[in-house]
Formats: sequence, C-alpha cells, structure tokens
Amino acid sequence: MKRVILFFLTSVFICLAVACYDDKGSYNYKDVNEIEVDSLGKSHSVIFKKDTLKITPLLKFTEDSLSLDRYVYEWLVVPSTEELTRKVIGTERDLNYFVELEPGAYTLYLKVRDKSTGLLWMNYTSLVVRTATSLGWLVIGEDVEGFVNLDMVAMAGDTMVLYNQLSNNGLPRLKDPKRVVYTGRVRMSSYAPHERLWIATGERSYHVNPSTFEGDLASTFEPLVYSYFELPQQLNPVYMITKAAGNGVMNSSRTVVCEEGHVFHLSSFLSSSEYADPINRTTDSPNVLFKAYPYIFASLGYASGGILYNTDKNQFVRYTSYSTTCSSLSDKADDAFPWVQPEGRTLVYGENTMDTEGGGNGNSFALMKDAGTNGYYIYKFKASGQKVAGYEVNKSLATDIDKAELFAFASNRSILLYVVGKTLHAYDYKRDYEKKYSIEMEDEITMVKFDVFSGYGDYNDLYVATYNSIMGGTLQKYVLGTDQNTFELKPDEKCKWSGLVKVKDIDWKNGNQ
Repeated sequence: MKRVILFFLTSVFICLAVACYDDKGSYNYKDVNEIEVDSLGKSHSVIFKKDTLKITPLLKFTEDSLSLDRYVYEWLVVPSTEELTRKVIGTERDLNYFVELEPGAYTLYLKVRDKSTGLLWMNYTSLVVRTATSLGWLVIGEDVEGFVNLDMVAMAGDTMVLYNQLSNNGLPRLKDPKRVVYTGRVRMSSYAPHERLWIATGERSYHVNPSTFEGDLASTFEPLVYSYFELPQQLNPVYMITKAAGNGVMNSSRTVVCEEGHVFHLSSFLSSSEYADPINRTTDSPNVLFKAYPYIFASLGYASGGILYNTDKNQFVRYTSYSTTCSSLSDKADDAFPWVQPEGRTLVYGENTMDTEGGGNGNSFALMKDAGTNGYYIYKFKASGQKVAGYEVNKSLATDIDKAELFAFASNRSILLYVVGKTLHAYDYKRDYEKKYSIEMEDEITMVKFDVFSGYGDYNDLYVATYNSIMGGTLQKYVLGTDQNTFELKPDEKCKWSGLVKVKDIDWKNGNQ
C-alpha cells in the first residue's frame, strides 16, 4: 500500500513564494513531522449487523516528542458503487465499529490530520460487507406441515443454520418443492439486476430477494418474457443454466426451462434484459413448439449453447448461444448411442457434470429407459453435440434400478448412484468392469447431489439428505473415494446438519452480499 501525503498548506505557500518573491539566497528550514500509516490489513470481510470491525493501525512519527493530542482521526468508507453513500465510521485512532453499513464493497480510509500544520496523511484497505446469507448451502424441501420452505446452511462467518426462511416472506404457502436456483455471484455491476434466487415448486415458481428471501406475487417469470407466441398464463422455471462450475460466477447468458416444457434463452444481458420467443422449436418447424424435458444439458465449465430433449419426438436437439430455434442432431450406424431414440426409449434422468473424458469443460449424462425390454442405457456427451460414450446397464448387477427415483452421476468416477428407500446403490458402468455397491442409511434418503459449484474439493463431494419424523431432515457431506476398484464414502463430520426441511434440492450460494 502507498502512503498518501497531501501537503495542502505547504504547497500553497511554495506556489505563492515562487510567484511573488525573488530568491534572496537566504532560507529558514523547519522539519515536518511525517506520519507513516500502516497495518490496516490487505482486506476485511464482515457480516452486516453481526460483526464488529476492529483495526489497530501502526502509526510511525518522525518526531516522537510531539504531543499526540495535536492529531485528529477519521475512518471513512467510500463505496465502489454510486448507489451507496460514503460514511465516517470512526474518529478515534483505533477502529471499533459494529457493522451497520449497507452490504456491498467499499474502500476504507484512515486519515490522520496534524492540527498544527494542517497536513493530512492517510492509507487505505478494502472492505466487503456481507449478509449472513451471502455464502452457503440453500436447502429447499417440505416443512413439518408439508409446505415448501427454505433453510440455509450459512457460512459467511461462523457456520450456522437459518431455518424456515420462506415463512411470512410475502409469498403464499406452496406445495411440491422442485428446485432452488441461485443465479450466481455478480462479477460485473451490469449483471447485478439479474442476480436472483428462484424458488421452484409444482404449484408456482417465484424469485425472492437473494439476501432476505422476501418475495411478492409479482415476482414471477412471465414479466421477464416478451414473446409473439401464445404461451400459458403461468410459466414456472424449474431449471436454469446461469453460472459456471467451481466458482459460482454468473454467466452473461442464461437459459431457462419451465415445467410446462417451454425454454427461453438470453444470449447476453448486455444486449437485452428480456426473454424473447421460446426456443423449444426446430429450424424445420419454427412455428411449432415442442415440449422439452425439464432439464438443459450444457457445459458447466463454459456455457455456450446446449442440448434439449424433445419429449414429443423423443430426440435430442441442440441450440447455440445465438439460436432462436433448435437444430436436429444426426446419427450414424456405428455411433455410441442415438440422438433420435428408437421406439419406446425415453429419457429418465439427466445431469451435467465435470467429467472431462474427451476434453472440454464437462460432460453431460442421460439415463434412458426402454419400455419394451425394461432395459436402461447411459449416454455421455458434450453440449456441443459430440457423443463421448454409450453404455447398456447390466440389470443383473444394477438391481432395483427400475424402482429408483433419485440419481446422481459422479464427475471423476464411472459411477451412477441411485436410491431405493434407505439404500444408496452405486453402479460402476465401466464396460467389462461393471460392479455394484450398496450402502444402507439409517433413514429414508430424500436427495443425493454432487457438489460442482462451491469450488471446494475436486468434485468428489457428495451431499446426501435423509429424513425421519424426530430429527427432521439431515444433510451430510461425504467424500467419494478415488480408488477405481472399490466404492468408499467418507463422511465429513464437520458438515452434518439436522432439523432441516425434508430436503428436495440444494444449491450453492456465493453472493457478493
């Protein structure tokens, strides 16, 4: 950090002397007491209305014999955006401030003024004020009365659980939780208006304030859409491509799929803030809307277009960053799997991962079921439309897979997880090395999900949620072992939280505030 010295009076005196007097060759010199302001720290991150900011600066004076009473101090915060107002938060040498600044990013200055000379000396550091809800796991599910509610495992400071955050928040009581989607951390101020937290349910989807979780009946998706197509009165988003894996930074583009089967795409927030006509239509039939499966296959490392599943024709179709329609994907006889499905084969489950076979920024998986043979198939592919591998599930090993409703694909292992009641099954689909492992949990399993967004670990962290009527919902983090010859889940006892809703979905929040 650089010391900033403002010689106000001295500069004025010198300018006047040069302008008005001749040099007589005689000078009187007087030492100036210089002050070095140091030890403010490189940066500080504090929680709004929770933390007290304490800083003891190191001040070095060139004339130690001078009285310290001749100095005045000012701790000044200057916001990084114009929406916030600069404020003096301390006038003592040592700062001891209970944080009541509006959440945001600031520069914090310490100014030391010498009352005798009028000279001002200062230094600065960075300050970020967060809310308690700026960082952690958002957890959506059913409360004890069967209504949708949201808990949060907040990690902005000391880890704590915030319960029932949707209670009395301005929204009606809803049923059938689907997903919680945080759109990502803002990296540019122009993206800030698009930071949202979506609560998706079977009845209605709303976006709420990302920090306070407050919402209202007008906070729906329809006002964001400007389309010439005749659309349903309600559009309920259930999945979005909004942020990059590993750091949770918001993308400049966004793709949204609604429960009704409509898909909307924004190529860039910088060019438009409204969603235009839906893209769930094909180039050869641009006026006919097909019903899309409620999932978007896209690269988690770098989203540039993606793949949808047309449930009307049971085929995969692709859109690009600037597409207004979807294009068909072609098949060859010797391909690993078909884009256009044979009669009776349909999509059961889809997931985007950070699997990197074949290079790129992550592969997508689709689990398919054949109604005629009751067989299952795994497709691995890139969102660009490149097929990576295809596998037929060995049902003699993957027992009870037809009874499962919860699935998860690992990023670093050829593992498909599926759940039946209290049992977590792990099927290794690697050809000629197929194996199946099973782990019995104490309670009913309500969710399994790999962590690809927090940036912690190597995409081997698995979150498993269970439920019983006494403890409520429990969320436990496990680390998937890397030994390819076995299946091991190591529990992280520091990451276990109980008393939660009956967990349906979780999402990582790494907000600016």
